[in-house]
Amino acid sequence: MAGKPAVLTRVVDSMTDNLRPTRAEATDVANTILDGSDAILLGAETLRGLYPIETISTFGRICSEKGITENLLNFVYVHF
Repeated sequence: MAGKPAVLTRVVDSMTDNLRPTRAEATDVANTILDGSDAILLGAETLRGLYPIETISTFGRICSEKGITENLLNFVYVHF
């Protein structure tokens, strides 16, 4: 899949009905960023979820976590 756009969805699906993501979902979001995903789409979590603002806020905090952003600077991306 190298060189092809990657967009992920439903990564924090439990936040449709819950205030916090599961540990697995939070880890999936962080790993998605570290793996170099092009985009992450929030759908039902914000469209019909009970906590849309909290979902975006939590998602943003995970994405801006210091360890994740520091690790990204250490990766060398090679495009073929």
